[in-house]
Amino acid sequence: MTVARDIMSKKIITIESNVSSAEIAKIMDKNKVSSVIITKDQSPIGIVTERDMVSKIIAQNKKPSEVKTAEITVSPLVTVNSLTPTDEVAKKMVDKKIRRVVVMDSDQALGIITVTDFVKHMNEMLADSENYNKVLYQHLIEDWEHWMT
Repeated sequence: MTVARDIMSKKIITIESNVSSAEIAKIMDKNKVSSVIITKDQSPIGIVTERDMVSKIIAQNKKPSEVKTAEITVSPLVTVNSLTPTDEVAKKMVDKKIRRVVVMDSDQALGIITVTDFVKHMNEMLADSENYNKVLYQHLIEDWEHWMT
């Protein structure tokens, strides 16, 4: 059975909640990531994505240097355990209409799973699954195609 840790991206960036949105954008660009996990006292509390930056700052004609991180952070953070089966991860993403979940171990972020990670690992998940949930993954891929356009 394929689990979250098998398909997660291990490159995660965490940043404390007291930085500006402009600083978050610089960090995302420097690290070539589409999201950062926001922490408070080193505990994950939310996430900021490129889409959040566009819809909550750029589209609103706001200056990133004047927007506080709290204004654009999506919270609470949607998480799964590293041993969560990928079917459960996909179901959570479809049900909550989200494109990312953070893989946690206790209170430590280990990685992140995006819809793209499912696409990258689809062959190995299919080979590993006797009970492939075709409808669930069709919904996930359809949502991914919608978001990519």
